[in-house]
Amino acid sequence: MKMIPEGIKKSTWNKVLDYIAMSDERPPYLLIDRDIMHEKVREIGKNIRNAKVFYAVKANPDREVCRFLAEHGLGFEIASEGELRILAEIGVAPERIITSNPMKTFRFMEEAVAYGVNYFAYDSKAEVDKMVSYAPGANVYVRLVVPNEGSEWPLSKKFGVEIEEAASLLIYARDRGLNPVGITFHVGSQCTNPYNWQSALDKARQLWDTAYDAGIHLTMLDIGGGYPIRYTKNVVDIETIEKKIDASLRQRFSDDIEIFVEPGRAVVGESGVFVGTVIGKTKRSGDENWLYI
Repeated sequence: MKMIPEGIKKSTWNKVLDYIAMSDERPPYLLIDRDIMHEKVREIGKNIRNAKVFYAVKANPDREVCRFLAEHGLGFEIASEGELRILAEIGVAPERIITSNPMKTFRFMEEAVAYGVNYFAYDSKAEVDKMVSYAPGANVYVRLVVPNEGSEWPLSKKFGVEIEEAASLLIYARDRGLNPVGITFHVGSQCTNPYNWQSALDKARQLWDTAYDAGIHLTMLDIGGGYPIRYTKNVVDIETIEKKIDASLRQRFSDDIEIFVEPGRAVVGESGVFVGTVIGKTKRSGDENWLYI
């Protein structure tokens, strides 16, 4: 009897076994099921009005993965010149690329602007000054810190600022000649608490109103990534999360707001199977069986 590992679909498992049987490639290697990726492409963003999906390249920057996603209409979120070069090699237009890392290197800024990228996130005055030097007049969006409870990899201490500082940064960017267009946040990677998005949207609405009072008319809200996938336990499905997000958006924002979504692991995580080789086995702590790969 063939046991299917937790989190792997039967169809994917059968493809893996067929590949191993027919291939002489030596492990280790990672196999990606295009059909699973295609399912995710069709699913993510479907239940949020005015949504544009930008794959977070850091999740898996393989050229063929990026090429496949580009052919299926996704945009891309990047954080480094290496990721940009991959997209350039496969011909992704700059209009389909954004960068939501609020701390960018000078080299990355230089290459991104030269390529035509025109959407940049930030969360400090120093980053504004950097963008003024390298990307004068660019579209920029401030990163708001939001609750990350229930996320397996919280990011709230690493990036983002509170409402008052975020409002000041929007004004600072405008006054320095940039074009503040929106707000971004991230509820934390592998977020299993769908209410994080509601709390984040509450804070985003407050900042939106504060910006409006300062004469800044925002048009875009980037809700980041964080959609969870199933590893060894069940998680809230994407459709349920997105319907809750959409309902919250409809309560808080006008119909013409543009929504950016930045899935990473949610696009590729469930499509990949790592194939390795057992190189030894033994017993530890009495009768515990150990396999070494």
